[in-house]
Amino acid sequence: MKQKLKTNLLISSVAMMAALMTMIYLIATMPGRIGLIVAFGLIVVTDTYFLADSIIRKVDEIANRSLDKQNELTKVEKGLYSVAKREEISLNQKLESLISTVEELKADNIRLNDELIEQQKLCTKLIMKKNQENMVRVVNSNDRITKQVLQLSGDNKLAASETNETLLNIHRSLEGERSNSKITRMPS
Repeated sequence: MKQKLKTNLLISSVAMMAALMTMIYLIATMPGRIGLIVAFGLIVVTDTYFLADSIIRKVDEIANRSLDKQNELTKVEKGLYSVAKREEISLNQKLESLISTVEELKADNIRLNDELIEQQKLCTKLIMKKNQENMVRVVNSNDRITKQVLQLSGDNKLAASETNETLLNIHRSLEGERSNSKITRMPS
């Protein structure tokens, strides 16, 4: 199609130029031959019409192609815009969802921290109470041990003194027997 249009334009322009030159030549050399001049004038006008028509068709074709491309670009831009808009809406919804989730997690974290602090306070109180009970037991145990040690010490002193007395009595009795046996042995 393009080649045919170019050929038509070329033929029309060559024919128009040839007819125009011939008409000018005829006017200059043979002004009396009006019929021939008019005939070449009609050829010039007809060729001018075909040339102008071909140029207008070519311009229309270029304009139509340009409009088609613009329409395609506009459709692509509209498509891209709608996709971008949907993505933006989707991302905004996801972001809002994430923000609400983060806020919920933050609230849960604060609540759990408060509960943990309360549990730590309770554990500290229990540990302090247990430590206090253990201290009382240790003190009571120390008092009992001290009493038992004192009692054992007293018992030991008593047993030691009884043992000493018994040993002293045994020693005396042994001394007495020795002296009696010396006395009984001496007369012989």
